[in-house]
Amino acid sequence: MFTSIDHIGVVVRDLKEATDAFERVFGLKIAVQEPIPERGLIAALVPTADVRFELMEPTDPESAVGRFMARRGEGIQHICFEVDDILQAIATLKEREVQIIQGEPETGFVGDVEFVHPRAANGVLTEVAQITRRTPTEHDLSLHHITIATPDRDAAVANWTKSFGLTLDRTSERENADIIAGWMGVGSAEVEFAQPTSDEGPLAKFISERGPGVFGIVLESSDAAGLAEHVKAQGIRVIEDPEGDSIIRVVHPKDFFGTLIMINQRN
Repeated sequence: MFTSIDHIGVVVRDLKEATDAFERVFGLKIAVQEPIPERGLIAALVPTADVRFELMEPTDPESAVGRFMARRGEGIQHICFEVDDILQAIATLKEREVQIIQGEPETGFVGDVEFVHPRAANGVLTEVAQITRRTPTEHDLSLHHITIATPDRDAAVANWTKSFGLTLDRTSERENADIIAGWMGVGSAEVEFAQPTSDEGPLAKFISERGPGVFGIVLESSDAAGLAEHVKAQGIRVIEDPEGDSIIRVVHPKDFFGTLIMINQRN
């Protein structure tokens, strides 16, 4: 069903501040911006080499993004997956008894869209889109994977297999971090379902405080160390932890619009 990850939807308080920061910190430039009054927001698309950020500033406190802001503050609100045929995708979701929100496609910022309720997607508001608006760009940064926090990896993987037709590519265990994970490929990127195996650590804290859902994203760079130093030079905290022969570099979400971004070295 899903051919790729199209974009990551991030709710921000001030769109100008956010787009300026994405360009200053990561060199990612705004491709298009417009008000969407029927959804109570102003949106901008900021592309990497293969995926886009949809930055959304609420203009109506009663809109979906306005309520998200009031409840959770800034941060990742949804993930959008591309499909070839939105009508067929909706029909398939209905056949599989997946809880969708609209019931029929609506014209969205990037194309014809439908949404899957977070309850049906392990805490992830999932947008399904037949893309009509593209913003190709050349950039060093690309998406490696999205991490979804879950209390039960195997149940989450089984649900996304049944609901969306994804397949489990591999599993992994990180004993030093008390995490087990399942990996499912989507186009050139992956979705990681990460389950904490103890009550300690940021993943367990996230689930305890917010419930299951999108924990963070991982971007790849040809010079991860250099990018991390540049990010720190902008006054943004980067947490660096060694893991085997590599280093995990995490941009602190409190310093960057509630969004946890890991910077990986591209092999």
